[in-house]
Amino acid sequence: MKEIRGTRHIAEEYPDILKDESSLSGGSCQVAVWPETIEEVSNFLRECREDLVPVTVSGARTGVAGGAVPMGGALLSTERLRGLGSGEGPGTLKAMAGETIEGIRSYCGENLPDHFYPPDPTEATASLGGTLATDASGSSSYRYGSTRKWVKALDVVLPGGTPLKVRRGEHRFRKGRLSHPVLGKIQLPCIERPRFPKNAAGLFIEPGMDLIDLFIGSEGELGVICSAELSLTQAPYAVASLAVFCGEEQFWELRRDLMESSLPVRELEAMLPPCLDFLNENHGAFAHPPGDWVLITSIEAEGEDDLDRILETLDVMLSERGVSPDSTWGGFDEAERERLREFRHSLPETVNRIVARNAAGNPSIHKISTDTAVPPKLLREYHGQMMEVLQGTGVPHVVFGHAGQGHLHANLLPKNDDELQASERAVELLARRAVLLGGTVSAEHGTGRLKKHLLECMYSQKELQGMELLKERLRAL
Repeated sequence: MKEIRGTRHIAEEYPDILKDESSLSGGSCQVAVWPETIEEVSNFLRECREDLVPVTVSGARTGVAGGAVPMGGALLSTERLRGLGSGEGPGTLKAMAGETIEGIRSYCGENLPDHFYPPDPTEATASLGGTLATDASGSSSYRYGSTRKWVKALDVVLPGGTPLKVRRGEHRFRKGRLSHPVLGKIQLPCIERPRFPKNAAGLFIEPGMDLIDLFIGSEGELGVICSAELSLTQAPYAVASLAVFCGEEQFWELRRDLMESSLPVRELEAMLPPCLDFLNENHGAFAHPPGDWVLITSIEAEGEDDLDRILETLDVMLSERGVSPDSTWGGFDEAERERLREFRHSLPETVNRIVARNAAGNPSIHKISTDTAVPPKLLREYHGQMMEVLQGTGVPHVVFGHAGQGHLHANLLPKNDDELQASERAVELLARRAVLLGGTVSAEHGTGRLKKHLLECMYSQKELQGMELLKERLRAL
């Protein structure tokens, strides 16, 4: 196991492990380790428990909530926990936490070409462990749900160093209680508000839930996820992808048409004004059809006849909304799909680059964005509220995200302390408004260090205390 000690030595020789895509500054640690086995993870956590040293778990550091940034103590990186292979049943895959989503896709392409792993975070270099820790979702979650749905088993090391194997279906809570041979008796806190369908804020608590779901999305607070057995699904015959450049009313009409259609829609994404102007100014000018509202969708086809039907349906749908074929990009071959992926990915990538640039000039600057989601039928109302709040800050901003799930990301780009404070106030206000509409303060990124305070917008003090008591119960093991 690689191990580096000394705060100054780590800061000078390994500065990258003290930051993530949030650009949160102030990271430091006294020791950093890169275990290669579950046994090494267990031994290190046991030592830290004995010495009362807090541990921050880090993966590929692609998170935007500051969860991988250590603030003292020790840092445990899962980067060297590597390995991919067959799972215990057909259509399953065993992967260590340090493997990336990109690596899992490549493995499936080479060894299981008829199958794929559906969770599709925007950042393909994200580690599996990080996506499990936040229950990541991404664009394909419109059809396939979040990471949680595709996890059959986990190898976890509890905070005190105890290894634990958890397999879906083996242990379920009954009336909020569970008795386990390793964990003993566990009592879930009572959460009064109904759980929002796409939610990464706080622990997963649900009546009759499976034990495995307690660890997925727990952001490393209940232990280190070291490996997982994943379910795969059959790859479709083809996927038709389309980016529609249109006006505001056309955008909302087409979104409704696709959501109400019988088409097997995989993705339903949005780039809203002023995203295109922002890309032209900061990423490089590019020619695109008229229209500053962009609807991006992908639809699966089971065969050639089905693909023809889908394309004909889309053609009629666009025509009825007054959208010319010249106002679209897309196709169904891999090159066109990759072009659209790069187009969509260029936006958050450019945002993160500008945040990092601004932070270099002012260390107090960090990622300022929303991860809020509301019931899909209320998205237009919430977007209106969002734009009113964002424009009131006077801070440059862009809005994009998962239109089909009521989940838009507002990214603010402050350049000084005054703009930073205005941006932070806006994010909290939008979080409160999302909750009032029945939504969540975090749908897929988790709360990390930057957004943990937003949990108070969503949960009562009694509920938050119940979650903390449960964490303390598992930390003692």
